[in-house]
Amino acid sequence: MKRFAYILAAAMILPGVSACNQDHEPEWSETAPFDIKVVETSITDGQEVSPETTEISVAYDHDIALSQTAVITLDGVAVGDPRVVDGNRLVADISLSKGKRYVFHIPANAVAGVGSKTFAPEVTITFSTGEINIIDKSKLTASLVNANATAQAKKLFEVFISNYGEKQISGVMGGVAWDTQFSDLVYQAAGKYPAIVGFDYIHLASSPSNWIDYGDITPVKSVWEAGSVPAMTWHWNVPIAEGSSELNASQKITIDGNEVENQFKASNVLVEGTWENTVATADVEKLAGYLALLQDAGIPVIWRPFHEAAGDYSWGAWFWWGNSGVDVTKQLWGWLYDKLTVEYGLNNLIWVWTVQTSNAGQLASADLVKSAYPGDDKVDMVGADLYVEPLTNQTGQFELLYNLVEGKKMVALSECGNLLDVESAFSDGALWSYFMSWYEMPDGEYGFKDWNLNNEWKTVLDNPRVINRGDVEF
Repeated sequence: MKRFAYILAAAMILPGVSACNQDHEPEWSETAPFDIKVVETSITDGQEVSPETTEISVAYDHDIALSQTAVITLDGVAVGDPRVVDGNRLVADISLSKGKRYVFHIPANAVAGVGSKTFAPEVTITFSTGEINIIDKSKLTASLVNANATAQAKKLFEVFISNYGEKQISGVMGGVAWDTQFSDLVYQAAGKYPAIVGFDYIHLASSPSNWIDYGDITPVKSVWEAGSVPAMTWHWNVPIAEGSSELNASQKITIDGNEVENQFKASNVLVEGTWENTVATADVEKLAGYLALLQDAGIPVIWRPFHEAAGDYSWGAWFWWGNSGVDVTKQLWGWLYDKLTVEYGLNNLIWVWTVQTSNAGQLASADLVKSAYPGDDKVDMVGADLYVEPLTNQTGQFELLYNLVEGKKMVALSECGNLLDVESAFSDGALWSYFMSWYEMPDGEYGFKDWNLNNEWKTVLDNPRVINRGDVEF
């Protein structure tokens, strides 16, 4: 624990104060001019809190100073970095796990009121982090929603189910242009190759060309034959206005320094005769032809369209497929599912719905995520896209998704920047089925710039609870 001297003002005002042990009384002769009292605590006695809580604070009715020697503890162990904030608030760092009871203690000689010539009374707060999650695999829907799923897709799904809650399947985005360069970079950094490699049909409008051709399935086939599973995302670029040559997936686009709204309306995709419906129908037909090449090659696909559809429930959608509200997005999901499975006979797809979990920058409510969910009949797995601090525990996010589907669908970390802590997730019963970290391309070259900068890739891929390429047969 860092040791704190009294702040200068307190030292001047309290010349006789010393803090030796919990039973020692302050050595002053005159009566204290006022008592120092607790007015608020960030965690109340008996409260159940999220295991993701990282701080605890206690506010007093006057400015305070901290003793140099008194020890503030959590379950008898000194807390990290106790400090005074805003003059009157003691803040300490804490690290919690799921399913535990904790006792936070500030001894009677730890906090003095500036000018009070007395110590604040001791504080004891008992709280818990709730019960450990238990993934009940008996609740899982054991078959894919597509009754005509290929044998390869069924086998892959069975591998996911058999390892769910016990081991996590690793994944990484291969690259931006139908390549595997970033996943190769992860292999160089970690010495192991992730079990899932991501691809994106983002350049559908440009294919085929001399720089991108989704008709050449060599990159995907090579990944599959090497023992990894392909995961497909679709940043669906559309004309931002009728007849425009400017294509984009985003709802807000910057052109010549000016921000403009994408006029491609998601609701009109569902209306025959609209220009949006004409564009979308043609794009899906083109895409289906490329996906059929993978099916013909016996390659199953983790398929994740319309990702992050709701954006932030309060701040709005950032992709066009969310610009008409969650009800329209749900209809779009059903429309695309029927087009690809019924009309085009694509049975090699495992359908993953990305649950958008952000509301005004905070964790969304159960009601909000439920209102945006397309339904169990056309979803095989659910996932969250999280960009958080490295090796953290996002149990609250996991629980939100698990409760949404009532344990009937597997929960995945469908996209992330930094990797999460595998061990604490397992201990808390919140082990994501798989994760897929997005690529980075600083300065036009693949590399590590913002995420996983401290050997996290090796730390996670070396964990015995993580499945990498070659560990199982898909």
